[in-house]
Order: sequence, then C-alpha cells, then structure tokens
Amino acid sequence: MQNEERKLTPAELKRKEEFEETEAAFAMQGYRKERLTMGIVAANIFALGIALPIDIVLGIAFFAIHPAGSLTFDFAGALGVLAAFIVLIVVHELIHGLVWSLYAKGGRKAISFGFIVEYLTPYCSCSEPLPKHAYIIGALAPTVVLGLLPVLASYALGSIPLFAVGALMIIGGGGDMAIVLKLLRFKPEGTEVLLLDHPYELGLAAFVK
Repeated sequence: MQNEERKLTPAELKRKEEFEETEAAFAMQGYRKERLTMGIVAANIFALGIALPIDIVLGIAFFAIHPAGSLTFDFAGALGVLAAFIVLIVVHELIHGLVWSLYAKGGRKAISFGFIVEYLTPYCSCSEPLPKHAYIIGALAPTVVLGLLPVLASYALGSIPLFAVGALMIIGGGGDMAIVLKLLRFKPEGTEVLLLDHPYELGLAAFVK
C-alpha cells in the first residue's frame, strides 16, 4: 500500500504543496527527482529484517555476561518497559528533529512533526535540503541514543528491563536504518545531489543534476 492512498491531514497537504513548489524550482534548475521512499508496511518488514538480527546478537552478548538465572523480570518490569517504549517513540521523533535542525539553515522552523493515524505512527520531516552526512546522522541518532546506549548500559548494570527497552527502540529504528541503507545504495548519475526529506512519506527525494 502506498502512502498516497491515505487521507492527508491539513498540515501534510500544506507540506506537500511546499514540497511540490521546491520540486518545480529544482526542475527549472535542471535537477531530476529520484524517489527514495518506502511504504509503512514495507518499512516495518525491512525493519524487522534489519533490527531483529542486531537484537539477537546483542541479546546473546547480554546473557553471556549476565546468565539468565541470576536475573529477574516481573510484571511490573514489563509494564515499565511498555510505558517507556510508548514515551520513547515520541522522543525518537524529537531527536530526529533536533539533529536535523542543527544542519538546516532555518533551524527548528524547518522541522515539523506528524502522526499517521492508520498506523499509530508519529514522524518527523525536515523541509530543507540536507547534506548526505547530515541526513544519515539525523536518521540514525534516535536509534543510537535510545537503543544502542541503553543496551550498552544494561551490560554494565545487568538490567533486563533496560536491555528490553533498548532492544525495542532498535527495532523501532529499523525503518530509519532501511532508509539509510537505501540512500547508501543510491548511486546517482550526476555531480550535484540535493537530499530533501519527504513531507509525509517515510524516506526522502534526491534531486540530481
């Protein structure tokens, strides 16, 4: 299912209009557009394919350091993990926005947020073209901060709930990793490339000249 089939919110329609104006301006300058987007369903499938093996390896390392017999994880701990995951899903998008705003000329004004009701999925969008390294850093930052760092901390503390939160956030960042891999595999035929985050889909558009 393509994201164009869902009904866009007024904010998304406005961003779509601005995106199309930017696209037209780039076209007049001789740029052609290459889509580097993914549907939500496809992204979730790729997310599991990428993130789940990472979590398995990290889990093996955790239990090698802390044998399961010496650890406990009760119902209260499970509820805590679930609550933390829900909150950190929002924080995940805020981190995207924070990092991208550091590279955007308009700063925070270039950042907007949305929510896809059909998939209960929040998202962040940057309205300015970004350098490749900036886009990648902003895309992966939430997974590193909310996923990898808690897992590493759990190794030191022997905390299963902390490891579980980190592992879930790594899965939550699987879609971002899929887009980054798509971008890294993209080999444009041109000397100039501008990367513009898509206003309401998962991914970005590359303008090549």
